[in-house]
Amino acid sequence: MPLFMIIGHDVANSTELRQQIRPAHVTRLKQLEAEGRLIIAGPNPIEHGNDAMSGSLIVADFESLQAAQSWVSEEPYLKTGIYSHVDIKPFIKTLPSA
Repeated sequence: MPLFMIIGHDVANSTELRQQIRPAHVTRLKQLEAEGRLIIAGPNPIEHGNDAMSGSLIVADFESLQAAQSWVSEEPYLKTGIYSHVDIKPFIKTLPSA
């Protein structure tokens, strides 16, 4: 399957709502992981050591761009307004080679 990079962009002052919705967000990521499709996922802090986030990055296997878009359309952070928008781009993993 091809890889896609999903970049979620947080709205300003998303910290409190992000913490509330995080369990639902992580559950979906763990499902991708259980299916062997998750390459990497994590938040983008505004500063290291700060709870405020500017967004998230997910790299995962999807059958197609449409499948990635469909998965993102159900993302709790998008549905609850934590993400202002999401970019989805094809990704080619070069390194590490393992």
